[in-house]
Amino acid sequence: MLLVNDVYQYGKSSFRILWRNKDTAYWININDRSALPEPISVEDLIKLLQDKDIHFVADPHEQFVLAPPSKTTDWGKKVQTSAWEMISDYVKQEPEIYSRSGRGQIVQNIMSKHETTKQTVYSKLRLYWQRGQSPNALYPDTSKNGGAGKTKHAGDKKRGRPRTVSPGIGININEHVGNVFRTTIKAHYLNTDGKTLQFTYLKALIALGIDSSKVSKEQLAAVAPTYEQFYHFVQKEIGVVEKTRKRVGDIQYNKDFRPTLGTSASGVMGPGSLYQIDATIGDVYLVSENDRSKIIGRPVIYIVIDVFSRLVTGVYIGLEGPSWVSAMSALANTMVDKVAFCAKYGIHIEQDEWPVTGKPEAILGDKGEMYGRTVEIMSEALNIDIQNTPSYRADWKGIVERHFKTLQATFKPYTEGYVTGTISKKRAGADYRLDAELTLRDISRIIIHCILEYNNSHAISNYDPDKDMPPDLPHNPRDLWNWGIQNRTGKLRNVNEDIATVNLLPHKEATVTEEGIKLFKCLYSTSIALNEGWFHRISAGPKKVLVAYDPHITNRIYLRPEGKYDQYIICDLTERSREYRDLTFWDVWRINKIKTKTAATARLIKTIGQLSLDEKIKQITNEARKQKPDTSLVSKTSRTQGIRDNRSNEINNQRQINSGLVPQTPHPKDINNQIINPKDQKPQSFNIPDMLDDLYGG
Repeated sequence: MLLVNDVYQYGKSSFRILWRNKDTAYWININDRSALPEPISVEDLIKLLQDKDIHFVADPHEQFVLAPPSKTTDWGKKVQTSAWEMISDYVKQEPEIYSRSGRGQIVQNIMSKHETTKQTVYSKLRLYWQRGQSPNALYPDTSKNGGAGKTKHAGDKKRGRPRTVSPGIGININEHVGNVFRTTIKAHYLNTDGKTLQFTYLKALIALGIDSSKVSKEQLAAVAPTYEQFYHFVQKEIGVVEKTRKRVGDIQYNKDFRPTLGTSASGVMGPGSLYQIDATIGDVYLVSENDRSKIIGRPVIYIVIDVFSRLVTGVYIGLEGPSWVSAMSALANTMVDKVAFCAKYGIHIEQDEWPVTGKPEAILGDKGEMYGRTVEIMSEALNIDIQNTPSYRADWKGIVERHFKTLQATFKPYTEGYVTGTISKKRAGADYRLDAELTLRDISRIIIHCILEYNNSHAISNYDPDKDMPPDLPHNPRDLWNWGIQNRTGKLRNVNEDIATVNLLPHKEATVTEEGIKLFKCLYSTSIALNEGWFHRISAGPKKVLVAYDPHITNRIYLRPEGKYDQYIICDLTERSREYRDLTFWDVWRINKIKTKTAATARLIKTIGQLSLDEKIKQITNEARKQKPDTSLVSKTSRTQGIRDNRSNEINNQRQINSGLVPQTPHPKDINNQIINPKDQKPQSFNIPDMLDDLYGG
């Protein structure tokens, strides 16, 4: 296009077009410090372009003109203003000022008016033309002054403002001191130990060989760098991001300090697109249902929240620690009818107060609970996409994390036994655990009421709506949920509650034995297995079967026939395993662990006994070996002859030895003697009596 101010590369130089009409143009070499405008025909320029002898390049002075480095200084503004006043009225005289003949008279006029030299006038005009014909082009270029970003080499003279308060002159931070600073900072400050900058400064002084016990304060001021110098060095050498990451560690940095430019709701189409699940330990101590004088600790609370609407879709309140089992209970709760669920706790609600049923499209949880074979089964069976946050990145579930604070802050003012901080160890200090008064059922009812209030009344202040949401739509979880169900792609899908619950249970391979289906040493049976002869010794039935089990009760497990997730068969505990009836599997694991320890102890005792037996056998054989006579001169034939006679003689000898073991003194006849069946005693009859006459009236 050959526009004014365009820059073209021509050989090793760059030229800027200053002015043009349809026939002639003026351009200037922007790389030559003594260059002046030169005329060139437009036809020649077009031919150079067509022959690719010149080509368009980016303006190298564009950034300078937009933001001159010296524009912020009074000196720079003064230089620019003076130069622009000098040439501003003359640079508009185009094209006369570009031609040699016309420019001469103009320069003379400038010199006369401003009492300056020809060199100064040409210098200002050249800057104006070469840098893009802008008043900002006249600012002095200070970008290279002082070596920006480079460390200055200190000489013998002390740099900086002279001291007016502290004694002495001070020292410069030379290369040696800088290296000591860097080493000390890396060793003591850029880590997660939490050491202060003041502590690091003292370590740096020690590393420089400064001993406070051997120098006076005047000498210290003369030979030691100040804390301000050390602080300035740290600020210059270490960026705030690097310092924060090193001081708190990558895990905490990513969780608490990283930029949060995204939003959890972005990419979520509607209700049921993504649920977030997380657990916390309730900040309240509970008492036993059976005996309210017994403190049972703090509850575990699982919350499931729909990301699109922020509606709480499921909850679990129990005593089992955060685990897949507890998470399963919360997920199962998202799929059941909430009217019936609340009724179990004596709370009556209408369907539209908690309108959540069905299964979601995806669930985001922790890597701990939402990981492993059980989760794979749930994902395959219910067709739910399982997503996990990276390790130590619970902040990725920010919506549900924030809800825990809201939830617990709601019931805090009304409950005794609420955790308020570290238990006071001072005399007469209050122990909030002793104030516990709520049972697990009580806290469950409170939390359900809190959830209902949140779902139906809470206003979300930081909700980020999509552009298709009406501005008058209240940012309330239930209203957002209902709007999304009606106006967005539905992601919730119906599911059989029993099938869903079984598929949410932990799964494990059980062994088919002659005694039954063995799971954790518990034996189970079902009619199908009996009819098909699974437990017979000649059976060719399956040796391993997939079962689901509820850790809360051992009385039954659920057989998954042929690995199908839409079916299950109930298997009941057999009488052989009656010792485990009505227990939890946690009890079973505890009992089995005790039995294993007992068996291990028994094996140790057995080993000790075997070692003792071995020693005794060795002792006896050694003694027998010593008493064996020398038979080297006796032939083998003579030794093997007469074995039968030798045996008979030995038997006779043993009879004589053993005969002395029987007591020889007889007891008196009247002591402990009883005659069995004496002749004068009639034997007792044990025949069945004849009752025919009595029965038939004979």
